[in-house]
Amino acid sequence: MRTSEVPETLEGWYVQHDLYTVDWARWQAVPAAERQALAAEASAWLRTQEAPEAGSSACYSVLGQKGDLLFVHFRPSLEALQAVKLSLCHSGFYRFLQPTYGYLSVIELALYEVTGPIQRKLAAAGLQPGTAEYESAYQQELEYQKEAMQARLYPLIPPSRYICFYPMSKKRGETRNWYALSMEERRELMRSHGMIGRKYAGKVTQIISGSTGLDDWEWGVSLFADDPLVFKKLVYEMRFDEASAYYALFGAFYVGIRCQPEALAALLTGQPAAPERSLKTPASAEKPACSLTRGMLWRRLSPVFPAKN
Repeated sequence: MRTSEVPETLEGWYVQHDLYTVDWARWQAVPAAERQALAAEASAWLRTQEAPEAGSSACYSVLGQKGDLLFVHFRPSLEALQAVKLSLCHSGFYRFLQPTYGYLSVIELALYEVTGPIQRKLAAAGLQPGTAEYESAYQQELEYQKEAMQARLYPLIPPSRYICFYPMSKKRGETRNWYALSMEERRELMRSHGMIGRKYAGKVTQIISGSTGLDDWEWGVSLFADDPLVFKKLVYEMRFDEASAYYALFGAFYVGIRCQPEALAALLTGQPAAPERSLKTPASAEKPACSLTRGMLWRRLSPVFPAKN
């Protein structure tokens, strides 16, 4: 028998995030002709993975020291994800890669706004929870919802230039326990949380994937945008939302720049592609916000820090 405390979820593609470092010293020791051939092989492998029969893949050049390359794969099954992994393992380029992080999840939509209305609709029809008729009608309603949300459950990886990925969970502490809240309390918190996200529509694409029982955290969050500052602004604003401020736990953040197959080959051979931006550079970034020279700055500070005699 179902309880009203557990929201239904719909699932779509399985998702794998794989982070690797490149053994650059070993790579540079390889003759130039062999490096060119291996880079071409890596490029061809990525091109094949980007457009499989079902799903999509993408590669990102990772900022900072957490890794070098992030591969993201959307596939219809765990077997399909494993096939992607093995195809890379069997490539000549793989011997120069060192796995540093991986995350398994499945695209998920929580039906906080749908579960209650479905239950009320079935109750109004005289159906009793726990009966075969109720279960059958309930499943029909869920299938209808899944059909209506196909684009969100089975998307292609967005073509945006930048990615920000991080895992997260909800608190289960003694004083703050997300799972001890009532359905109505959680629904209201998620409604408020979602309103913030809607403010960034058109600027960022957010794909939430559930990982309870699949990996160490409960969700993976993948943000895609053409302006990386959107990541900071969105996450920062959401930190002040009650659902995050009281109940969210965050893992490490990984930020990368999209690498098309040709760009991957160029990166590996020491010829990274020139930076591209899909968005017009903001006017605020074209000129410094403060144009004070060192002398001007000192003159303004001199009343505070008088010169010594």
